[in-house]
Amino acid sequence: MGDVVIIGAGAAGLAVAATLRERNVPCVVLERSADVGAAWQSRYDALHLHTVRWLSGIPGSRIPRSYGRWVARDDFVRYLRDYARRAGVQPEFGVAVQRIDQVSRGWRIQTSSGPRTAAAVVVATGFSRVPYLPDWPGRAEFTGSFIHSTDYRTPAGYRGKHVLVVGAGNSASEIAHDIATAGARVSLAVRTPPNIVRRSTLGVPSQLLGIALARVPERLMNPLSGVLRRLSVPDLSDDGLPAPSGDGFTQFLRTRTVPILDHGFVSDIRAGRIRIVSAVDHFDGAEVHLANGSSLIPEAVISATGFRPGLDEMVGHLGVLDDRGMPTVHGARTASGLPGLHFVGITVELAGLLRQIGREARAVGRALAS
Repeated sequence: MGDVVIIGAGAAGLAVAATLRERNVPCVVLERSADVGAAWQSRYDALHLHTVRWLSGIPGSRIPRSYGRWVARDDFVRYLRDYARRAGVQPEFGVAVQRIDQVSRGWRIQTSSGPRTAAAVVVATGFSRVPYLPDWPGRAEFTGSFIHSTDYRTPAGYRGKHVLVVGAGNSASEIAHDIATAGARVSLAVRTPPNIVRRSTLGVPSQLLGIALARVPERLMNPLSGVLRRLSVPDLSDDGLPAPSGDGFTQFLRTRTVPILDHGFVSDIRAGRIRIVSAVDHFDGAEVHLANGSSLIPEAVISATGFRPGLDEMVGHLGVLDDRGMPTVHGARTASGLPGLHFVGITVELAGLLRQIGREARAVGRALAS
């Protein structure tokens, strides 16, 4: 029926392929772009891993110490290229997967280069595959500059301008910090006050707390997350950014938005370099109207409103996605009646996605080698 087909040549796809090759399981990797780690290459220049280097390597290879504690975008892409080369993984580039269907004893995969068959399929296309833009009324007629964060690269061109950044996640905070540091006048539109944690405290990465607290019940995590916030981050209520009201962990479970890891963002707010404003309601020519009735006239808007997995056309008909478009099973687990269809790295974890990718890749390797 064919080899195992892995869809995606990012960290997850490469980790699965390397694990299967180590176990002598034949596999092919299909990648729609022209290189490994394409999602990383398309992000802004200032991007660094949000997880510490020594907890971010994928199976079989540590990230070099020379890349520093918080690995930069280009260094991580270099690591993925080296990883693929050392593991002998040679993806087929420029092959987009359109649909996956179950057939007798396996799977049929419709691709841009024709149909494929496979004994098993591993979908490793990533959580941040498709940019998400809210359907704000009037956005198409906005007379200023408007981009999604996926199109932002550097603060060049924003110096001295009034820029509205929309969003309350790490991309929003990092882009706001980046352009504020370059001399832009920055407003940040926030709908739901985010959790904020220090990237590290006294040299201890916050990721370790996420690992240690992974099994703590939700009823205990809500008050605990509130205590950690109060101990590590100053009260920003007067600046328009209060802490979540007692349900910070529940908010994470509901939205799957990881806390903002502070790298200068809090200092920017307190110093007035970033001004918090209400959520965007609609656009009207040059004006952006906010949910509290006020309005702004920014010269540029950067929508850091996140991404979606974008798997509906590929596997939505199989009943394996929840109402947010996320897979209902991960790693070695498969949905009832769909043996051989696996998902790796399409999730959000407080303990770190790359660490979770390693765990899921190993589990899939054991399952498909048995």
